[in-house]
Amino acid sequence: MNKPNLFSYATSELSQDAFLCWLMNWASHEFSEINPPLHDIGKKFIEAIFRKHGQSCPNIEHISITRQVDGLDILVVINHKYAILIEDKTYTRDHTNQLARYRVAVEKRGYHHQLPIYYKIGNQSNYDTVVAAGYKPFLGKDMLAILQEGYKRNITDSIFNDYYQHLLSIEEAYNKYKTAPLHEWKGLAWQGFYGELQNAGILGEWDYVSNPQGGFYGFWWHWKNGGDCQLYLQLEQEKLCVKIEVADKEKRAYLRTNWCQKVLEKSRDFQLHVKKPSRFGNGRYMTVAVLENYIIANKDGILDLTSTIDVLRRAEKLLDALTVVHTNQ
Repeated sequence: MNKPNLFSYATSELSQDAFLCWLMNWASHEFSEINPPLHDIGKKFIEAIFRKHGQSCPNIEHISITRQVDGLDILVVINHKYAILIEDKTYTRDHTNQLARYRVAVEKRGYHHQLPIYYKIGNQSNYDTVVAAGYKPFLGKDMLAILQEGYKRNITDSIFNDYYQHLLSIEEAYNKYKTAPLHEWKGLAWQGFYGELQNAGILGEWDYVSNPQGGFYGFWWHWKNGGDCQLYLQLEQEKLCVKIEVADKEKRAYLRTNWCQKVLEKSRDFQLHVKKPSRFGNGRYMTVAVLENYIIANKDGILDLTSTIDVLRRAEKLLDALTVVHTNQ
């Protein structure tokens, strides 16, 4: 039986901020004799941040750690010169231009040598806006690699070990799509699966989609011009949908029926057994055809990634063929 874990209850970003501050404080030379392994791990975290920015970490002579500086979660100043900005997004995302504002605020405080970090133990579809703002993503797997070194050195501190086990459980849940049958996949496993599709070259985006039925993790990609509408593919966890986007309200009923018929007829050429959805929507984004159980499993019920990607590639070719025909008409 697993023992109670502090971070199963301390789930807020403020709780995680406290851990990050606590860990970096151990890097101070004054604590080097109190707990040498924990002191080393604190230093390794700071060194990893410098490496993210392609820089060497100086000898740490002084550390100043402050929380909630002009809205920024954590500001760490090394040797009165190097400013580490940490924006902690445990399960949320960046919004508006907050990341750029934090950099300007720290600049006004006189810190021109900045190392901004976007700390994320959850997952998100991409980090384009983060990187554009000059921040380096520091993910759960990055921190886990550092903490594993401390675990191997038998650090016995309960706070350290609770956070390590907390990250380990998240990483295991994220990778469960590799080892568990489909019916056991939860939210993190779907995120892991969608991330694997991105790594395999399926050029899409994913996020949580809320709806009155309870919501789902969706993955959408392969937008094609259909004339009066846009066609695209969307995964709704176990379901693959062919969808259309129609801006003109007056054309929605006709276009959804017309494209449903076209997709059903053409799908046979690609050995895709799609069907009409159980009911049509009437909004800007509508499903016109559905392929149930697109995920291919091996004899043990575990994901066969190669075969599953083959299904998705055939779905892409279906949309390509439909829009080529439309363009040539």
